[in-house]
Amino acid sequence: MNPWLSLDATGETYSLALWRGNRLLAECSGGQPRQHLVQIFPALELLCQQAGLKLAQVTAVAVTSGPGSFTGVRTGLLVAKTLGLCGNLPLYPVDTLEALAANAVEGDSVVAGLDARKGEIIFGRFRVRGGLPIPLEPARLTSPEEFLNSIPPGSLVLGSACEAAFPRADQVRVLPPDLWRVRASSVGRVAWPLMQQGAQSGWGQLRPDYVRPADVQVHRG
Repeated sequence: MNPWLSLDATGETYSLALWRGNRLLAECSGGQPRQHLVQIFPALELLCQQAGLKLAQVTAVAVTSGPGSFTGVRTGLLVAKTLGLCGNLPLYPVDTLEALAANAVEGDSVVAGLDARKGEIIFGRFRVRGGLPIPLEPARLTSPEEFLNSIPPGSLVLGSACEAAFPRADQVRVLPPDLWRVRASSVGRVAWPLMQQGAQSGWGQLRPDYVRPADVQVHRG
C-alpha cells in the first residue's frame, strides 16, 4: 500500500504521522505556539527520512479541521492544502474532538473537551472502540460549569478543558495530561475508515471549523 500522512496543528503543538495502509510507520510531535508553519515542513522531511520514505511518495493527507485555535487550524489546513495542491493528493478532514477522543482507545463514555478561551469550553461525548470514536451527542460550546454538569458519572475525560475546569475525580476518570493533546496517530485512526469509504475532499473544498467567528474579521466594501 502507498504511504500517507496524518497531521494536527490545532493546539499548542503539532503532531505528524506516516502510515502504510492502517500500519503506523513513524510519528513525531513538537513545536512552539504560533511557530508551526516554519517548523512542520522540516519536521515532516525528517520524519520521512526516519520512515525510509521521500515526501513525494505520500499519496494522501488527513488533517484536523477544527475546532482549535484559529492560527493552528489555519496552519494545519494550509499544510494539507499545499501538499494536496502540489501532489494532487486527496485530503481527509477529521474533527479535532473525535481525534482527541480516540486517544482514550476504549470507553463507553469518553468526554473530549477543549479550552475555547473567553471562559468557554467546547466538548463532545463519544463511545470509543479500538481507538475509533462514535459520537453520542453533538459537540457543545458552553461554560466550564455547564461542562462539568454535563459529564455523566463514570466517564473518561481528557483535553485542555481539564485545565480550565476540574472534573471531580470521585465521579469521573480524568486521563493523564499526556493524552490531552491531539496525536497524529489518533487522527490517522479516525481517518482510515473515511479513506476506505472514499470520503475525501479536494484542496479547494477543505474548510476550517472554528466553532465561532474569529475576533478580527476583514470586511470588504
